[in-house]
Amino acid sequence: MRDWSELLTQLTEQKLTDFHAAGHWGDIRLCHQLDAAAEREPDRVAVVDRNGRTSYRELAELSRVVAAGLAELGVQEGDLVAWQLPNRVELVVLVAACSRLGAVFNALPPIFREREVSVMLGLGRPTVLVTVDSFRGFGHAKMMTMLRDGLPSVRQLVVIDGAAPEEGLSWSELLAAGARRMAGAGFTDAATSADSVAQLAFTSGTTGEAKGVLHTHITLLYGARVIVERRELESDGVYHMASTLGHQTGMLFGVLAPIRLGATIVLQDVWDAGEYLDLVESEGVTMTNGATPFLQDTLEHPEFASRDLSSVRQVGCFGSGFPTPLAIRARRELPEVDFYGIWGMTEVGLGTSHNRTDPLEVVSRTDGIARSPIEVRILSDDLTTELGTDEVGEMVVRGPSRHVGFLQPGLAPAHFLAGDWYVTGDRGCINADGYLVMSARSKDIIIRGGENIPVVEVEDLLLAHPDVYSVAVVAVPDERLGERACACVVPRAGTSFGVADLREWLRAHKLTPHFWPEFVRVYDEFPVTPSGKIKKFTLREQVADLARRSPDD
Repeated sequence: MRDWSELLTQLTEQKLTDFHAAGHWGDIRLCHQLDAAAEREPDRVAVVDRNGRTSYRELAELSRVVAAGLAELGVQEGDLVAWQLPNRVELVVLVAACSRLGAVFNALPPIFREREVSVMLGLGRPTVLVTVDSFRGFGHAKMMTMLRDGLPSVRQLVVIDGAAPEEGLSWSELLAAGARRMAGAGFTDAATSADSVAQLAFTSGTTGEAKGVLHTHITLLYGARVIVERRELESDGVYHMASTLGHQTGMLFGVLAPIRLGATIVLQDVWDAGEYLDLVESEGVTMTNGATPFLQDTLEHPEFASRDLSSVRQVGCFGSGFPTPLAIRARRELPEVDFYGIWGMTEVGLGTSHNRTDPLEVVSRTDGIARSPIEVRILSDDLTTELGTDEVGEMVVRGPSRHVGFLQPGLAPAHFLAGDWYVTGDRGCINADGYLVMSARSKDIIIRGGENIPVVEVEDLLLAHPDVYSVAVVAVPDERLGERACACVVPRAGTSFGVADLREWLRAHKLTPHFWPEFVRVYDEFPVTPSGKIKKFTLREQVADLARRSPDD
């Protein structure tokens, strides 16, 4: 049994007392919400994925069997169970099973490859790993089998949709082990405190290194509650999710909020606008949330005008803003749909959101408004003074959905202030109506189609290239994806460097392809500040013209 308590540096007795007394935090876990939903409407469809439909009765029972199976593998309260899975029902089952066991779950997005996965698993030290045999042409089971040799904490590797690996189990064997346990010694949900750690989630930090964010059962469930209340969601909704459940957006909007309601989840494992239109018509999708390009792709699909989207009530666009031209077009094409944006983070869940009654100009020009007990403030650059209306500064946040510690405790001093405020690393202002307007990300992460690109990690890899003297990776605005990346490079004397060199180098170093810069601009020298720092804002201005070019031009 792993003890996480010393890492919960922000879960103070005062906070526990105050948030419980105010009714923000309770004593239940996800498994209790799932069981309640199964008792209310056992035959209601809980999850639709590529492989079929699962009712709430079946989902609750599967989660018990898998929890029992994990217990047979030695998973105890506090142990970490990690997985790398596409959007499918087994992932939802695992989240609920970990809740029953009092185990901690760590969901990794399926786009990650050896470099990222090995670092995250090495930090997390999971007891059990779960993955698929392959997804989108990549052998996840093969990769995990290779990485397992360097992970002494891992007792078992479980593979879905494939033969059991050497010294591993198939998903069906895990289910069989759980069934035997239930038929013999039986299985009872652990009496885990809702104040204990439920999730380890990794996010990129200011240095590009993975930050291990710790959420408890109560912070996660409050994050789901905020979504339900802010968006006025109902149990008869059908909630579509194509963003990976390995990110907090997918987990909160695509798993935790719907289960809280006992509503139907529709999972799409690979984004395709045509398939999405099919799902809307066949499943009666009422709400979709995802990166802004999802909406643009849908509007531009050749069959869009001929398809029946009358069931859709809400569409949320996250990750890279909601451009005004797209918002105007969306409102024109789908006048009955409530479009909205949010500002949020893995660390805080949903921080701000638009209201159901906000006009289009507010939705397209702001990032929503906070609602008590979640608070967002703007501080001076030295983090000592709260700024006034429309003054741009550092964004800080606090509230019952905010995480309560880091896997790496040394991160805490730089991120937390007195009064329980979390320093987000983002910059923005609050306008006269109380709405947040983000202006920049001081943590220097590029957001491409809703996915964060860890800039410093990419820069470090490119700097190791023998022909690269200096490098800076900056954002290029993109109408569809929000941002693309450009590698600004100063080559060593007598050498050259281009897109082909970049791709060959990063491929050889096994960096996730999604993180590869799509443009390269060569410089003789970089503009620098008097102290010698590269003026990245100047580089961004200089490469902005690349937005009009194809990455391969």
